[in-house]
Amino acid sequence: MGMRKLFLFIILLGLAAGAVFAYPATTARTEPKEKPLSLAKLAFHFITDTSAPLKGQERDRINILFLGMSGVPHPAPFLTDTIILMSIKPSTHQLGLLSLPRDLLVKTANGGQTKINSLYLMNKKDPALAMEKVSEITGQPIDYYFTFDIGGVETIVDTLGGLNVLVPEDVNDPAFPSDNGGTEKFSVEKGWRYFDGATVQKYLRTRHSQGGDFARMRQQQAVVEALRKKIFGMHMLYDFPTLFSLYRELTPHIQSDIDESGIQQLYTIAKNISYDTVQHVTIDGDPRDAVALLKSKTITLSGIPAFVLVPKTGDFDYYGIADAAANIFNESGITN
Repeated sequence: MGMRKLFLFIILLGLAAGAVFAYPATTARTEPKEKPLSLAKLAFHFITDTSAPLKGQERDRINILFLGMSGVPHPAPFLTDTIILMSIKPSTHQLGLLSLPRDLLVKTANGGQTKINSLYLMNKKDPALAMEKVSEITGQPIDYYFTFDIGGVETIVDTLGGLNVLVPEDVNDPAFPSDNGGTEKFSVEKGWRYFDGATVQKYLRTRHSQGGDFARMRQQQAVVEALRKKIFGMHMLYDFPTLFSLYRELTPHIQSDIDESGIQQLYTIAKNISYDTVQHVTIDGDPRDAVALLKSKTITLSGIPAFVLVPKTGDFDYYGIADAAANIFNESGITN
């Protein structure tokens, strides 16, 4: 399991994630009792490994669901405020990232309603329910999942020596939630900025600046791109001490159902992706965007008024989202 977690982390982080998660989803995914390998053997085993095809390769589209949360000790640590469907097209070496908003209204199995970001917690921190619902919304089968918490970003970025992030628009959050229950001011000017781990974590979590959650999804994608360049700019062998340092710090936080048999294949596919053509799709209800698929409204959830997002065509009519997901690799897709 040690080797799997190390390289799974490197590959998925380099592709799209940007953080990792701290709690195992099910007791069935426990650590096998195996003797740890040396660093040299870990690298050699990975590079020379031959693996079975990944799920999704037969239809030429591998879908991985990323669920990100703030984690302990932050408020609401297990709400998945980052929901990204990452799609890889092996035949053309394309990558598509589709972000769903945390406030999207969904139906529950018992006929109730809730926000999509609560499904993971509702299902006792098992991603199966979120995977099922995202598949229903996007019309795409979910092949694998990867969960993470934003708190892990601080360790990642600091271990990598900082991160250059292209900030797409000014951030001015006068009420950023502090860990002691209070608030503080957080602001960043647009343009290229050098962030340490603590700043990246705030940048990912802020929601009260202009653009709100919609700007927050764009901020997440900017960090994803910066991390991708940093990770894939490293050499698997020459930079192995740094990568292994990340592994030691973050292994307890990683949760995914991609096993050893998929690692070599995923790495081979990932290193051949043309990142100049990555499609970034954000499903939102930004009132400034005339073609946004969603709109906002206030309803009552658990007896409390709640802000939610629903499709403009009907509360649970996800056709527009499914169409965007189906066409994510086409130039006609919705891109940011």
